[in-house]
Amino acid sequence: MQFIIPNFFNKIESVAPKKLFLIVVLASMLLAGWMQYIQHGWINPDTVLYFEQARLIALGDWAGAIQVFNWPLYGACIAAVHKITSLGIHQSAQVLNMLFFGIATASFLTIIQLAGGGTRVMLAGTLLLFGGQYLVGDVLEMLMRDEGFWAFYLSGLVFFIRYVQHNKLNDALLWQVCIMIATLFRIEAICYLIGLPLCLLLMRELSWNNRLLRILNTYSVAIFALIVIAATITISENLSMRNFGRLQEVFSLNLYQEFTLKLFTQAQIMSSQVLGKYLEEFAVIGLLLTFIYIIIVKTISATGIFAAVFAGLALKNHGTNIETKAYFVLKTTAFVALISMALIIVKVFVLSGRYVAGLSWVLLVLGAFYFAALLASNQKRIALITSLVVIALCLGFVKNILPKRQGYNYMQEAVAWLSKNNTQNLPVFYDEKRLRYYASAPFTNDSDDWESLSKKFQSASIHHYGYLMLRHSSKYPERKQYLKDHLPSYQEIASFNSVKSKNSIVIYQRK
Repeated sequence: MQFIIPNFFNKIESVAPKKLFLIVVLASMLLAGWMQYIQHGWINPDTVLYFEQARLIALGDWAGAIQVFNWPLYGACIAAVHKITSLGIHQSAQVLNMLFFGIATASFLTIIQLAGGGTRVMLAGTLLLFGGQYLVGDVLEMLMRDEGFWAFYLSGLVFFIRYVQHNKLNDALLWQVCIMIATLFRIEAICYLIGLPLCLLLMRELSWNNRLLRILNTYSVAIFALIVIAATITISENLSMRNFGRLQEVFSLNLYQEFTLKLFTQAQIMSSQVLGKYLEEFAVIGLLLTFIYIIIVKTISATGIFAAVFAGLALKNHGTNIETKAYFVLKTTAFVALISMALIIVKVFVLSGRYVAGLSWVLLVLGAFYFAALLASNQKRIALITSLVVIALCLGFVKNILPKRQGYNYMQEAVAWLSKNNTQNLPVFYDEKRLRYYASAPFTNDSDDWESLSKKFQSASIHHYGYLMLRHSSKYPERKQYLKDHLPSYQEIASFNSVKSKNSIVIYQRK
């Protein structure tokens, strides 16, 4: 049986690459659609902001949309689909999600082809991608800016690799357009816009004049855009860098201080409260070593253990079977991604798996080549190992597409229950943006953290509500007692638990 799967992949070689390309891209869009279907309306907390922003943009209220969130491209895209198709905001975002993931998958496969990969490598990459538990199993189901970033980040890499390989100006221009659009989805993409072209300095086969000329080509559109922005700010008395959203974070005059302030502040706390006076000088290096460990763990988690291991082995073997220039670009992109991740974690002490995606896509490409080489082997031991990996990835894919478990939509269930039982239409207090969205209540951009909520619980205004719909977590059992002490006029009447009962929505009624 151990040769069944490798033999299957040998037969796949006869499939035309174009045919497989179209099949996989179509499958990716259907997969994205299915991932949305099994959500049954579930959304990420940040998605509420994007939906409200899209609604305001569709109404022509750009100023209000910027106040909701100051990076408006994703919301504008949702609004555009909404206006063109007449679909609702939520459905428009789902259509956009399918389109973006289709573009990302097409670009991913194109990068594999540019790197010299054929049908086998494309299929290996598809297995690693679709069977992954984070990018597909977690992030894809969210209606977030990330899918737009993936689409244009990978499209930019396609054109950059083509430019390095063939030195065509059109590719240099399209690289910039794509990566600048990616930046308008996630500001971290500016690291690639600035850092990736510098790899051209290392192309020793070119004279220095040619290297500098090629770099200028890859920066030309960005330089023009900066000149336009600077001229606009200079001419207009009412404009400043603040009017250009999150770009002010990048072009700040205090950039070094902004990136290191939290590091040094936390290091001071660590040296005084943890290490003590005899070890206090190791606080900064201790934090930095911890950050390195976090980056490694997050990278493996976001990429998938198989893809991460295969990519590591591909790097160890110096990109065997990968086209030289494409491999050079992929390695540089991975390095820039690591720099971006390091800057993020040092600045804000947070490193969500979504920030690792730029590196994960590159590792998926590298891993696909090594995985495909293993699949081509006829050695019994290797054939057995690859067969087990294929089975594990297929099981991962099945897990991704299975319907959600009981309790997954506990917030919607709580809102539906109260809507049915609130026969007198008494006012309801919702302590989370998603609850208000599910209940079709007016949008508010108030903070949902516990400190802000506890202040509201102590105010007289809370007693104007007939019902309170509040979140509880098993991590903070003391909060239920806090509510009993500060809201004696309310009693618990219903509770809805999440999967594994780690979180719940508790409904309180005024006595």
